[in-house]
Formats: sequence, C-alpha cells, structure tokens
Amino acid sequence: MNTQDNQKTVPFFKFENLRIYHKSITFSNAVLALYDHTSTESEKMVARKFFEAASMITNNIIEGSANSKNVFTEHLHQAKSNIRECVSYTTLLLNRRVIDEEQASDIRNELIELTKMAGALIVSLQGENN
Repeated sequence: MNTQDNQKTVPFFKFENLRIYHKSITFSNAVLALYDHTSTESEKMVARKFFEAASMITNNIIEGSANSKNVFTEHLHQAKSNIRECVSYTTLLLNRRVIDEEQASDIRNELIELTKMAGALIVSLQGENN
C-alpha cells in the first residue's frame, strides 16, 4: 500500500485553502450556466457582464491572497464591490424575466453569504495586523 495515497494533498496555491475562493468559483459556474439559458442578444449582454463581475470576485481573492495582508484587504474590498455589481445584474435579469423571483432570491442569498465571508476575512486580516 502506498502511503502517499493516504495523505491529503496540500494545495500549492494559498487561495485554494480559502472557503470564499471555492464559494466564488461555484457562484461563477452558476452564473455561467445562467448565460447558457439566455436567448436574446440583450439578455446575453447582461449575462456576460454578470459573469465578468462574478469571475472578478474570484480573481480579486486570488490576486489578493498572493500579497501582503493590507493588499489582500484592498482586493477583498474590491471583491465586495464586484458582489454589489452582481446584485444589479440580478435585478436586470429579473426585470427581463430571464430569472424568476426564487432564482433572484437564491442568487442574492449567495451574494450575501459571499459578502459576509469577505467581511469576516477582512476583519481577520486587520486583526492580525494589530
């Protein structure tokens, strides 16, 4: 029996240890699936922008985690800005009837959870600096 099989793989990239990273990837995948269900050019345009904002949440987490705590905090604030941008795209898609009320509520709940996670990580990083 190989002892390596029993060992858990340690991520090479620091951000892979962050729950918020995995949550943001899951959210981006859901938005991408939503894009696949759009039909008109205007719906596709909004869904494309939505996906770009969602993927920027992940990108800010990745970029920030490779830097100092202060820079990481700045990137997390930017991620929260991307989250707010996603709220507006959710509303646009709801108004265009691309998504229904239940889907919009589910998306908003995911965005609220991401916001809370980013906020908690910011507080944690700032606490470590003091």
